[in-house]
Amino acid sequence: MTKRHVRGPAALPGKAVLLLRVSTKRQLETAVDIDPDGLSIFTQREWCQKKAASMNAEIVEEFVEPGQSAKTIDKRPIIRKLLRYLAEHPEVTYVIVYMRSRAFRNRFDAAIIETQLKAMDVRLISAKEDFGEGPHAEAMEGMLDVMNDLMNKLQGLDIQEKMRTKAVNGGTLGFAKVGYLNVRKEFDGKLINTVAQDERRAPLVRKAFQLYATGRYGLELLEATMADLGLTARARGKIPERPVSFQLWHRLLQNPYYAGWIEVDGALYPGRHEPIVTQELFDRVQNVMNLRSRPGQRDRVLQHYLKGGLFCDRCQSAGRTARLIYTEATGRSGNRYQYFLCRGRQDRECDLPHLSAAVVEQAIIDHYATLQLPADFIVNATSMLDGILADETAGVQEMHATLQQRLKDLESQEERLVDLAADDAMPRDKIKAKLRQIQTSRASIQEQLTATTAELSVGVEVLKQAVGLITNPRQLYETSVDSVRRHLNEAFYERMYLDVDGVRSDELKQPFADLHQAHGRDTKSGPTLPSDPKVTGSSKTALVELRGIEPLTFSMRTRRATNCAIAPCGSLGNRAG
Repeated sequence: MTKRHVRGPAALPGKAVLLLRVSTKRQLETAVDIDPDGLSIFTQREWCQKKAASMNAEIVEEFVEPGQSAKTIDKRPIIRKLLRYLAEHPEVTYVIVYMRSRAFRNRFDAAIIETQLKAMDVRLISAKEDFGEGPHAEAMEGMLDVMNDLMNKLQGLDIQEKMRTKAVNGGTLGFAKVGYLNVRKEFDGKLINTVAQDERRAPLVRKAFQLYATGRYGLELLEATMADLGLTARARGKIPERPVSFQLWHRLLQNPYYAGWIEVDGALYPGRHEPIVTQELFDRVQNVMNLRSRPGQRDRVLQHYLKGGLFCDRCQSAGRTARLIYTEATGRSGNRYQYFLCRGRQDRECDLPHLSAAVVEQAIIDHYATLQLPADFIVNATSMLDGILADETAGVQEMHATLQQRLKDLESQEERLVDLAADDAMPRDKIKAKLRQIQTSRASIQEQLTATTAELSVGVEVLKQAVGLITNPRQLYETSVDSVRRHLNEAFYERMYLDVDGVRSDELKQPFADLHQAHGRDTKSGPTLPSDPKVTGSSKTALVELRGIEPLTFSMRTRRATNCAIAPCGSLGNRAG
C-alpha cells in the first residue's frame, strides 16, 4: 500500500474528505430550500468546512450517509465506500466528521475504523471534539467512544420502554394496519400521532371477517373475493399498492387489534383505536380458523402459473368482476383433476362450468397468437423509434449546450460575489444566501445534464424491446417453462376473460396496448373449453395477486416519443391490418 506523507506543523496543505451522516432519511427533507441534503447535513458541512480551513486542508471528496441505522460497518455501504476511496487515494490525509458519534455507532466500530485509518496514515478529525494529538488525546477519544456507545444503548432502552408504555395504554405503534390510516389529531391544543379508520378499506375488512365467519370461504377464496371487491394494502416505501395476500389474511384474521385490542408481551390491553369488527364476530372467525386447523381441514395453497390473471367473461358481461380460481379435485378412482372455476359459483351468481386446466393452458397458448403484429409493422416501428432517438438526441445536445452556458453564468456570478465579499461591498449574510442559491442551481443543472440523455434512450429501448417481444409471441410462450410463462402473462396482460369457447377478450398492459391500438388490433377467441360433467362441486381454491414483471413506465419525454411512434400521427399509426 502506498504510504501517505507524514503530516507536521510545517507540512504542505493536506487533503481531506468529509463524512456527513444523519440517523433517519426524514432529516434529509428538512429545510431543503437551504440545502438539497437537508438542514442537518448543511450544518455538518459548514462545521467540517470551517475545520478544514483552519487546518489549511483541501476538501477533495464528500461522503453522505443518509438514514443508515445499522450498527456495524458491514451494513454501512458508505463507510465501505469511504475506506475504498482512501485506499485508492493515498494523497488524502484527513477524514473530517462533525462529531465522533456521527461516525461510530459503538466503541467496537470506532476501534476497527480507527485502526484501518491509521494503517493508511489517515487521521480522523472531529470538527466539534478536537482533543489534539498524542496518547492523552487517544485516551480521551476512546473514552468518548465508550460514552457514545453507552448513550446509544440507554437511548434505545428508553425508546423501547416508552413504546411499551404507549402500547399498554392503548396506543398504536408503527405503520397503520390494513383498514386504518396514520393521522395527526389535535389534543389539548397539540397535534398527536394516532390512527383512524380508513373510510375506503375498513368496510371491506369488516366484509372479509363476515365472509370468513360463514365457514364457506377458505383463505384463498377470500383473497380472490376481496381482490375483486377492490381491497388493497396501501403502498409503503418501494412496495406498491397491492391486493391483500393469502399470508396476510392468515395473520390479519387472527389479530385482536381489529376487535379493539393491543397485544403486548402476550397480554391484551384495550386500544384507543376504533375497532372494525365486534368481539362476537372476531370470536366466530377464530372458531372457524380453529376448525380449519385440524388435520384434513387445513387451508391449502394450490399453485398454478395462470392463477391471478384469468377472469370470467360471463360475470364481466353481467357487470361483475370474478376471477377464475384454480382448484384440484379427487375422483372416485383416486386420480387428481385440475380445473379452473368462476368464483361467482361460490355465491351462486354464475353458471360457468368447471374448465379443465389443461385445455385452459392450451387456450392461452393459442391466444398468444393474437399478440403478434405483421413483420412490416414491426420493421417500420423499429425504424421510426431509431429516427425519433436520433432527432431527440440532437435536441438533447442543444439543451446540454444551454445548460453548460448557464453553469458558466453561475460561475461568473459566484466570482462577483467573492469580489464583493473581499471589498465588504455587501453584507456577508446576503452573500452567503446568494452563494447557497448558486450552489443549489448548479446541482440542479448538473443533475439535468446527467439525466436528459439517459432518460430518452432508456424509454426508446424499452419500446424496441416490447416490439421485439411481439415478433413471435406464441412461439416464445409455448416453448417457455411455467415460471417464465407466468412472467410473460404478467408483462403482457392485465386480464384475460374466458368462457367455455375460450378467451373472449383481454386487457393488455402498456406499451403493448398502445402498439396494438396503433395497428388496429382485433382480439380473437381461443379454442373451445369443454366442461367436465363428472365435477359437480368446488374443492379448495387458490389465488395469488399479480406479481413479477412490473408495468412499464415512461418519463414525460419518453411518453411523448411513445405517442409519436405508435399513435396515428404518422405513417406508422396508419398501418392497420
